[in-house]
Amino acid sequence: DLVLEAVNPTRSLARHPLFQICLGLEAGGVPELRLPGVRTAEISGLGNGAAKFDLEFLLRSDDGRRLHGAILFASELFDEESVRRMASVLGQVLSQVLADPGLPLSSLEVLSSSERELLTGPWAGAAAETGDASLIERFEEQVARRPEATALIDGDREMSYAELNAMANRWAHHLRAHGLGRGDMAGVLLERGVEFAAAVIAVVKAGAAYTLLDPDFPDERLRAAAADAGITHLVTAPALAGRVGGPWQTHTEAPGELLIRNPGNLGLPLGSDDSACLMFTSGSTGRPKAILSSHRNLVSTVSGQSYGLFGAGEVFLQCSPVSWDAFSLEFWGALLHGGATVLQPGQRPEPVLIEELSRRHGVTMLQLSASLFNYLVDEHPRAFDTVTVAFTGGEAASPAHVHKLRRLKPGIKIANGYGPAESMGFTTTYVVEPGDEPQTLIPIGAPLVNKAAYVLDARLKLCAPGVTGELYLAGDGLAHGYLGRPDLTATRFVPHPLGPVGSRLYRTGDLAHFDRHGRLHYDGRADDQIKIRGFRVEPGETEAALLTHPDVTQAVVTVHHEQLAAYVVSDGDTHPQEIRRHVAERLPEHLVPAHLMVLERLPLTPNGKVDKRALPEPGPVASAGRAPRTPLEETLLSLFARTLDTTADLTIDDDFFHHGGHSLLGARLTNHIAGALDVRLTIRDVFQHPTPARLAEHIASLKTAPAKKARPALRRRTSQTTTATATATERISS
Repeated sequence: DLVLEAVNPTRSLARHPLFQICLGLEAGGVPELRLPGVRTAEISGLGNGAAKFDLEFLLRSDDGRRLHGAILFASELFDEESVRRMASVLGQVLSQVLADPGLPLSSLEVLSSSERELLTGPWAGAAAETGDASLIERFEEQVARRPEATALIDGDREMSYAELNAMANRWAHHLRAHGLGRGDMAGVLLERGVEFAAAVIAVVKAGAAYTLLDPDFPDERLRAAAADAGITHLVTAPALAGRVGGPWQTHTEAPGELLIRNPGNLGLPLGSDDSACLMFTSGSTGRPKAILSSHRNLVSTVSGQSYGLFGAGEVFLQCSPVSWDAFSLEFWGALLHGGATVLQPGQRPEPVLIEELSRRHGVTMLQLSASLFNYLVDEHPRAFDTVTVAFTGGEAASPAHVHKLRRLKPGIKIANGYGPAESMGFTTTYVVEPGDEPQTLIPIGAPLVNKAAYVLDARLKLCAPGVTGELYLAGDGLAHGYLGRPDLTATRFVPHPLGPVGSRLYRTGDLAHFDRHGRLHYDGRADDQIKIRGFRVEPGETEAALLTHPDVTQAVVTVHHEQLAAYVVSDGDTHPQEIRRHVAERLPEHLVPAHLMVLERLPLTPNGKVDKRALPEPGPVASAGRAPRTPLEETLLSLFARTLDTTADLTIDDDFFHHGGHSLLGARLTNHIAGALDVRLTIRDVFQHPTPARLAEHIASLKTAPAKKARPALRRRTSQTTTATATATERISS
């Protein structure tokens, strides 16, 4: 028997007001609560009117047969429904233990049948029939339906679906004639533009899968990625071809040869399980992981979904790095549904360009990392003028910035998205509800249609609502695995204990819990993986690159103020910036540490592991260089210091990125320069000229160069686009 006492609400002698729960009482005017197998009665004498803890269970037995209890809890920390559930679970557990005293703790059932139904049913994710069409079938359907509709916008160049399809077909026939076929892998190394888009579609039309090589990556990284992907063909431009030498066939744009190719569809049979693309993400062993995804993975993410608006008249902006899985939503999300995608020049998202392109072309969908979302809301809010759906993701969403955008643009749909590349783009989304005040925390929401999410414990058993466990994903978005890494694939893609025989779960390494409304909340990581401005970073990959320097014998990487900080032990007298430069020649910018310190030794814990808490805090980088020689250098030096917010005495030879600079700070620097000097620069300019001295030379060369044709004035694309945007807004409002 379990009898729980009711006492009047009281005030704690501790810091929290208390509300004492009453369960299962039938007397004294207290509401009745019946629990299966539990006899209830009113008793008194257990409580002392105050509690010493935030949550306190008081239990006693008078006769050795009957258990009496009371629960005291801080109402600021717990709600009554949650505490009632705790009491119910305690009764279930005690009943099971009494029935079978030898039962292992791991076998105790703490879920009710209704909770289990929710966790394996509605909360796990909805399923719907979407068909098994390939990317090419879906794209060519749109070509047939609306051949003259705009598919791509690249600067002042617009391409219709028919024109893009013909261009891609010529490339595909060309690649097929040179041996590219089903099951092969092709690399695409091109600047973002029409040719790039046609090449991506052409590779898939030829039956192969593509891996997108970012021209901003170091040559060594590009060569390693091409080799790990096992590409047989490389589609590139003459100026880029020499950066990735290898045994594969290299194809550069040759208009004469392409023009003689057939512009008609190839008509090759493609299955939804055929490989479509290969993406690389940071690897804990120091080697990037190659994620192999199918047509089904890509199609399912943008088909039959309600988290965004897909269809003719929608305009997407493709500004995410092409090496991200976010590329798929911005590219295929438009082209599989008759919409248009605007291609931002360059490889990094440029806030100034995002605002300009969004307003000029009436962009209706913006997908942004949380850091970039926050920056645009603060610095370029007009980027959202025509946007009907805005996504924030990759990192924890900022309630303040979401609320600020809602006030600036009432009616906009703002969604928080979550999903690793192994589950292809967004796997869960949460549409932020309007309100007078910012939400305290923004959930990551519920799974997309035909994707699934489970919160499991260490034994792969379902965690109860409110209980934190590891997040596992399933469904149509799940990748085939890691190319060439069966060991790693087996570790992360595990048998599905709740699904059909042969089905798999992806173990994310993320910690999460369901709230009582069935919404997922992100609770951190179960390992050392971190996020830097939306990029997934395994510190082990940066550590491995540091150890390739001949003088570095030990290395450890941590996070300091949302930037990577590296600590190394060196046998030589190499300057820290030389070590950092060595890493920058091998890794993408987001994996290069902003801070680097050389120590005599790394501090260790008693069991011999690196004691990260004992590492010194990175200080200002020592400056060594020249003083400003011209007013331009003096102005730039001041703007560098203002942007970096550093206490170091900078010189004109100090590198922006050696003092904690990164791409978003680079965008802020270009804004400051535009305001002070009336000069329009890009983030790439800052990366290529990272010191005040070099940037001053670059600006001087721009001023002496022949005047370039002015950019066209901002304008909406067509009245049709404006109408489509208005219609989309009406759909959201309704």
